[in-house]
Amino acid sequence: MSNINNIVNINIDIAAPAVDSANFDNLLILGPPPVATPPRPLPAVGVYSSLEEVTGAGFKAVGADADPVGVAARIAFSQSPKPAQIFIATIPDARPTISGGTLKVITASNVASDGIPIGTLIPPPPDLPWLQIAYNRQEVAAMDMTVEKDGVVLFGKFLPTTPNPNAFVQVALGATDNPDPDAMNLLPEDFPGTYIVTLTATSADGRKTVITRSVTFDGVKAFTQNGGTFGILPFVSDAIAALDVANKTTGWYVVCTAGIDESLYEPIAEWTEAQIKLFAYTFMSETDPVGAIFFRSMGWCGLIKDEDMPSDVPQANAYLNVGAVAKGLSFPAGSETWAFKRLASLYPSEFSSTLIKALTDGSSNYFTQIAGRNITMNGKVRGNEWIDVIRGRDWLQNDMQLRIFNLFLMNPKVPFTNGGILLIQNAMIASLKAARDRTIVAEDEYDEDGILVPGFVTKVPNSMSIEASQKAARVLKDCTASARLAGAIHAVTVNVTLTYGRA
Repeated sequence: MSNINNIVNINIDIAAPAVDSANFDNLLILGPPPVATPPRPLPAVGVYSSLEEVTGAGFKAVGADADPVGVAARIAFSQSPKPAQIFIATIPDARPTISGGTLKVITASNVASDGIPIGTLIPPPPDLPWLQIAYNRQEVAAMDMTVEKDGVVLFGKFLPTTPNPNAFVQVALGATDNPDPDAMNLLPEDFPGTYIVTLTATSADGRKTVITRSVTFDGVKAFTQNGGTFGILPFVSDAIAALDVANKTTGWYVVCTAGIDESLYEPIAEWTEAQIKLFAYTFMSETDPVGAIFFRSMGWCGLIKDEDMPSDVPQANAYLNVGAVAKGLSFPAGSETWAFKRLASLYPSEFSSTLIKALTDGSSNYFTQIAGRNITMNGKVRGNEWIDVIRGRDWLQNDMQLRIFNLFLMNPKVPFTNGGILLIQNAMIASLKAARDRTIVAEDEYDEDGILVPGFVTKVPNSMSIEASQKAARVLKDCTASARLAGAIHAVTVNVTLTYGRA
């Protein structure tokens, strides 16, 4: 049989376009490693598709001694729809020096812990009620404890730093004829109120771990634990180094801090501003700790009431940033607004109008209840731009860049002619149309005079007007596009007039 290749020779090549490695739909949790030694070494950046995978890696997700990253992951996977996956990066040198922080109230015959109320009357002095906080310690160079009541520090002491891994300290509430150095020396009528217990441990190299717990006594019989916070203050260089490593892993877009002291927020915001990323954090005060100069950082106020101390707030609300981001990223980039989103496993605020105005004017975000629905409000970055606008802009930049790059890959040559330039323009138009479908870019509309106002306009140079030197360099310049943002409606004013006659 003769060889047909001598007559007809066919070669088939599969043209492979560039793969889009950018992602605008996933979050990365940045925090300390688990307190307990994990069953296997943690990767620098782990990818997890369920809470079970996170806890299986060694992070504890529930309880007063839960790991911050574990709680953050629980909040993320509690949202609807659940994220398909989350990324976790730990700061290697941020291992806490103390952990646990179980607050108990002890009397002669009763013990209450973790919010369990005492069911009998508290006996008067000298049989005093005691606050006890039990904790685990590792390498501690210095340690101290303070107790505040209604914003006033009542008690403070340095604690021994013996190598015993399990320890506790307790403080009496009332006064006696012979005051104990461990008593706060309050009169019985001063017992009612909220007590905030803070433990601060410092490692030999200066890293601090801070645990706070809050308990309220009603003055009669019931102690109720309100909540608490857990924070670690690693070196700034450690946090930025962890982000630099995480940045080498593609697939995530928003970094969410968990269990990291607020003093690190601004350095992380500075790092994020130079990336095609976003940064989300929760703050536990009435004032955002990050300056209003960043267009890639969003602050979420996790307080419940204006006067709350951080330890008054339920544990989950320290991770409001994670819940908001998990919900926001569940929508296609640019198609969403970050206001009016319902979140699960988080507590809404009850802010005064004064604080709401301050947060709104300061481009901060919060979670509240309106008309029986718990929803997010504002949806801005610190630079007073809308989060969805920043995310949509990043998506459009990446999409248009990839479409034009694929022209070069999928064609043997894009000629420097009007026909070749038209291919570039068509790619620009296709990307802008895709942005219009996502409601990033507005549709064509007519003004009040019936004149068509296009949603976007593109412009490319004519080949014949381009200098020969530019053609010889094979660089096409002066391709431009302008587009109107579709925006979103967040508030409506309607004026209605009621009459006895015709409307």
